[in-house]
Parts: sequence; C-alpha cells; structure tokens
Amino acid sequence: MRIDCGGFADMGAPPDLLAQTEPVQRAYDHLVKDGYIVLDRVLPPPTLAALATAFAARQNMLDERFKVGSQRYAPPVELSGAFADPLVYANPAIAAIVRVALDRSAILRGFGAEVALPGAAPQHIDREGRPLFDPNLSPLLPAHALTCLLPLDQPHSIAVWSGSHRWKTRNEDAVPQPLEIAVGSAVILDSRLLSSATANRSDQPRTVLHAAYARRWFRDTSHGLRLAGTRLVIGDDFLAGVAEVDRGLFAHIKKLT
Repeated sequence: MRIDCGGFADMGAPPDLLAQTEPVQRAYDHLVKDGYIVLDRVLPPPTLAALATAFAARQNMLDERFKVGSQRYAPPVELSGAFADPLVYANPAIAAIVRVALDRSAILRGFGAEVALPGAAPQHIDREGRPLFDPNLSPLLPAHALTCLLPLDQPHSIAVWSGSHRWKTRNEDAVPQPLEIAVGSAVILDSRLLSSATANRSDQPRTVLHAAYARRWFRDTSHGLRLAGTRLVIGDDFLAGVAEVDRGLFAHIKKLT
C-alpha cells in the first residue's frame, strides 16, 4: 500500500493531530497487517538536493569499519548541517505514523545510511531487528521498533515478505513482494519483518538513509544488526535547535553520550 504524503509538511499541525488523520490511520492499519507501508513524496526536491550534497562532502563514509557485505557500507550519519533539518529526522508524515504505531513517547534510536556500490550483491534475507520474546509470543505483540528507509540519490529496491512479522515459524514457500522506493519517498518497516535489499546492477552508487525509531524503553542493541550506522550521532549544537514538539525523540540522549 502507498500513501501520498505530499501535503503533510504544509499542514502545520502537531504530530498528535496528524496522527488522527485518515491517511495516517490507513497507513497504520497496513503496517500492522503487512508489516510495511510505502510513503510517497515525504521530502521535497530542494531538501533532497541539500542532503545529497552534504552526504557527498562527508569523509570516510566508505570506511572498512562500516562494511556490511559485498560492496555495501553502512556508516552512521551525524545529525548536523543539512541532516539537522527536522524534515529529515522528524518528518511530519513519518513522525505521525511512528507515534501511532509505537506511542507518543517514541524515540529516534539510530540514524545512518547504507551505500550499495555498483555490483553490490543482494542482502541476506533478514529482519531489521530481533523479536523480543519467543516465536509463540512475539507475533502477538505490537511493534516495538520501526525502520524507515529513505533513498537519497537513486531509487531503492527491496523485497519484503508481507506479514512475516506475524509468523510463528518461517514460511520457506512464501513469495516476496518487490518494492521500488522513489527518491523522496520512504518505506517504514516493522523491525520484525523479513526483507532484503536487491542487488545494485546500475553503474552508480545507491544511498538510502536509515532512521530507527523505537519505544522509549527499548534497549536491544541488536536492532539494525546489519547496519553499523544505526547508532545515533548528533552535532554539538543539534539539540539546541530541536523544536519542543520533537524533543521527545531524543529523551534518551543522555544515556547515549
């Protein structure tokens, strides 16, 4: 399912009011049922251009420390400069869905990127995080963490196993659903959903931003196990510029520093 979020940033409404709108409620219902939701037009072209320029200027993004597979790197991305834009870490549409799915006290647990160089092989089929409890209980529980993927420079293609966040046993015969996420759009995944990024068969690197949101009490360090960049790194003056309505996303920050 896809939701057009083109007008959310212009509403000027706080997240709690946006959470009550019909598109957000539909998105939440689909997220609960299938474990994912595609959000079109969450970032405008000027913001994307600024982010792409800022990312290209940052050093050591392809450091071997951040290698996560064949021709794949997952560096952390400091929330500073262009990445300190609230449209990036507290996008109105994304934040509203996160607050409905996790609760009003949800936090931004990590922020990073994944760069797939030309020739990068498909990712292993895996979950973005791990179930909290045994397979008989975890599928019955609501989401405790969500991952938002936002392509930065090229469309991002992934395969998802719809409903797998609710499986008690893995269904080896299930057919994956391919998703193509346009630049400026995003996909939100329940951390328990099985997914896999496809191979990069183009001649250009593909960069996708990863934002990991979680319930405030969630401390599982395995969330985003595939991605070294899921840890949260903030600039020196970042918190001073965060609006009051978004400060709850960083309520845990003292425990990270």
